[in-house]
Amino acid sequence: MKKGKRWVGLLLACALLIGALPLHAAAAAGVSLTYSQTANGQVVLGLEGLPSGSVLYGVALQVTLPGTYTPAQISLTPADPLNYSPSYGSQVSTSGGKTTATVYLVSSLALNNGSTLTLGALSAGGMGVIPENAKVLLMDSDALTGGLGSASFETVPVVQPTGGSDLPFGDSYNIHAPQSPHGVYQVLPTARENQVVTVYVQPDPGYKLAALTVTSQGRHVPLLDMGGGQYTFCMPGADVTLEAIFVTTGIYLPFTDMGPDDWAYPYVQYVYEHGMMNGMDDTTFSPGTPTSRGMIVTILHRLEGSPKSGNNTFSDVTPGSWYEDSVAWAAENGIVLGYGDGRFGPGDVITREQMVTILHRYAQAKGYDLSASADLTQFSDASHLSGFAQSSMPWAVGCGLINGVGENRLEPQGSATRAQVAAILTRFCQNIAHLL
Repeated sequence: MKKGKRWVGLLLACALLIGALPLHAAAAAGVSLTYSQTANGQVVLGLEGLPSGSVLYGVALQVTLPGTYTPAQISLTPADPLNYSPSYGSQVSTSGGKTTATVYLVSSLALNNGSTLTLGALSAGGMGVIPENAKVLLMDSDALTGGLGSASFETVPVVQPTGGSDLPFGDSYNIHAPQSPHGVYQVLPTARENQVVTVYVQPDPGYKLAALTVTSQGRHVPLLDMGGGQYTFCMPGADVTLEAIFVTTGIYLPFTDMGPDDWAYPYVQYVYEHGMMNGMDDTTFSPGTPTSRGMIVTILHRLEGSPKSGNNTFSDVTPGSWYEDSVAWAAENGIVLGYGDGRFGPGDVITREQMVTILHRYAQAKGYDLSASADLTQFSDASHLSGFAQSSMPWAVGCGLINGVGENRLEPQGSATRAQVAAILTRFCQNIAHLL
């Protein structure tokens, strides 16, 4: 046992001094770093194509990972912890949103079994991660004696093993995860197509997760609840956006026409809790009822603190009406323009494209980020989009404010129901305005 510990200590000391002390090493020509994944998103690394007849007692693996992590967040769980001890975290550097980590595996016993070696599960921040590139240093028995020689890291390809059960991984895509108030969630910044991605969710004290969604190009990506605040999804071949809604544990809805299983329930909870929307009466919310144009600008006016505004200029806005000040404020700030014939149409049902256009103009007036943009050609009815919404709708879809309505349709001129408005307003407040 003492001899084994001495060998392990010697190898670790040598590994930490790589670059200053030459070592004997097995050639890495023809070696590949392989990766596979488990159902819960763990990424298991291995080496294939090891030199014929070589017996390895140490492996140094240098990998570049997407995202920025501290040394304590990088770990490699060995496949056979009784056979060797990993040491990691002593060499980690970050640059340009990426992390380079060097992991050392050493043992007093042989690590490899012929031409293959299973290294273990690599994680960053508790999440399985696929290296973008890798270099290895293979240490044979000569390293134990401290013999002279030339040893250095050699670049090896990072490949997916053939014949496995995993779907073939494609290119890497971004994971946009704007943080929501009253809780946090953790996820990788990028992932490969078909990679199982893990999301960890932690509400603040006194709050609970009401909804977690993943969308890509206007479509929902299925989520699997693994329990304990852990969720997984399969990365599509495009960027995705995560949305988490947290509400207080004591909040309830007094409405008899909605239940916790309704898709809009957490969004209605949010707007109701923050006084943005009330019921149609004390017991009904009427989630399927269309929303008027006057109500939308009134909600935004309330979010702004109900500032005073100039005189109303629209012919169909009744003096003294509940929406008069709100419409005047919105017009004064360029948020609404009316129909172009002197009318605003406060009682008219607002369409989906009208609503996102109003929100786009409000975001512009507030100086919020307008850089998001989505390709709308994925929707079969994208050609129905009106001219005034040509810039606002791609922005709204790109930042996850609005999604398709099924059958690959956007329905830009369809009415925006109260349930849809609650969802859009919640996303806007949390992810764009960061107001509540």
